[in-house]
Amino acid sequence: YQRRVRGKTHNLKLMGGHEILFTQTGELEYEIQGYPALFTAEEAFKLTTQGASIYADNNQNPDDKLLSLFGRLNYDYENRYLLTAVYRADASSRFLGDNVWGFFPSVSAGWKISEESFMSGTSSWINLLKLRASYGIAGNNNIPRGQTVQSFESSTTNYINDVASYWAASNILANPDLRWETTETKNVGLDFGLLKGRVNGTIEAYLNNTRDLLIQFPVSGTGYDYQYQNFGGTENKGLEFTLGGIPIDKKEYGLSFNFNIAFNRNKITSLGSLDEIASVSTGWASTQISNDYLPREGDPVGRMYGYVNDGRYEVDDFEGYDDQTGEWILKSGVATSEGILTPRPGMMKLLDLDGNDTITIDDRRFIGNANPIHTGGFVLNAYAYGFDLTAAFNWSYGNDIYNANKIEFTTSNQNNQYRN
Repeated sequence: YQRRVRGKTHNLKLMGGHEILFTQTGELEYEIQGYPALFTAEEAFKLTTQGASIYADNNQNPDDKLLSLFGRLNYDYENRYLLTAVYRADASSRFLGDNVWGFFPSVSAGWKISEESFMSGTSSWINLLKLRASYGIAGNNNIPRGQTVQSFESSTTNYINDVASYWAASNILANPDLRWETTETKNVGLDFGLLKGRVNGTIEAYLNNTRDLLIQFPVSGTGYDYQYQNFGGTENKGLEFTLGGIPIDKKEYGLSFNFNIAFNRNKITSLGSLDEIASVSTGWASTQISNDYLPREGDPVGRMYGYVNDGRYEVDDFEGYDDQTGEWILKSGVATSEGILTPRPGMMKLLDLDGNDTITIDDRRFIGNANPIHTGGFVLNAYAYGFDLTAAFNWSYGNDIYNANKIEFTTSNQNNQYRN
């Protein structure tokens, strides 16, 4: 719906709608061996009875339904004062009861300062100056389907007499109290255009708060491995700057550029009843490397946790070698790391933080931060006499990089469970 009031002074646009998404999936998996040697893949798919069936599995996922109702209002006065309001309500089958529906409003406003009469004297060099602000709430239901009711899996076995197959609960515990994860966003910005569009850019600040995070959380001691929970909250805030320019704009040749830089800071605002989560692993080097990161309330996400490199063991650190035990004997006063790694010449030495001459899990600390101080990019576009050239550059500055290659390829064994 669109309507203009009093000529072109007031403009009003209304939009309403609804959407229904229904997803149904299933997986059928076979393993068949013993096809004739001359069969092609196409023939094997069509003539499955010509081989010996080894394995068959049928996995049916719960139906996924999403019902959405939404409306939007756009209003402007003399194309100078702008207002947009959006409201949507979403119902997801991934939740139960009163938690099915989520309600997400948002509103934004803008003021084209360059359209004001007091800016008329700058029109020759300022063609756009716009101040804007927005506030909104967005929802997230991105978890696997069927987490509110207990699911069961059909399996085969050779260990129970006269029982070839059975049903058992999956290793994920159901949670009927799951609800929408929500993110509250606040944003202010300034858009500008100068010299008839030859220079343009934005300055923007934002603050995002996410609560009721949907997380797969370990629940050891329950008979299950994990449970999806609404757990904790995070905050992201930052500044972003963009600048574009067209220094050369001719018919046969031209040059333009775009530059951007962003500063983001995040922190964990809540971990529920916990102060920290002591076991977060990236999974590098199988399960031998654990606790790579330590989420702690008040700290940023992405802080690396582990031992500190203190050089390497030299031959002078040992009294000698015991042929019977096959171990090197450390001198008194040299920190031993038995249980973490087996000391020997040339091996990495870990720093004894508590000074007790023994490396233990208490000698770990925060050793890095994956969050950059700033990120950015630069794009250069040029054309000349039918030829185009584009060059793009980007950077990330101030972040630590987890040396996962070293973990995966040089320390992946039971004697070397350390991070560096």
